[in-house]
Amino acid sequence: MLTNVHRFIWRSTVFIITLVLLYIAFPILIVPSSLPAIKAIIIDSTHPSLVKTSTSQVEPISKQSEITVYQIEIPQTITIQEKLQLLKDMHQQGMDLMLGR
Repeated sequence: MLTNVHRFIWRSTVFIITLVLLYIAFPILIVPSSLPAIKAIIIDSTHPSLVKTSTSQVEPISKQSEITVYQIEIPQTITIQEKLQLLKDMHQQGMDLMLGR
């Protein structure tokens, strides 16, 4: 059974961790269109500015030809440092919006 001191330390720790997580997450979430960017960074491991099409239709080489050419793009995965940097940039944008900079 936890003593009162242990219980106080545990509750204080949880409270501080919650405040830190809110400080980190709230500015990121108020940036316009941040949810698709977060999905691209965290889940898809791609840069959020890249277009999410795996194939794109290109104009036919000549108008007489009815053959359609498709270009396949291999999505580039980003590293953990790049993910953290992108989230840090989004956090800074949110702080700028909140503080009116």
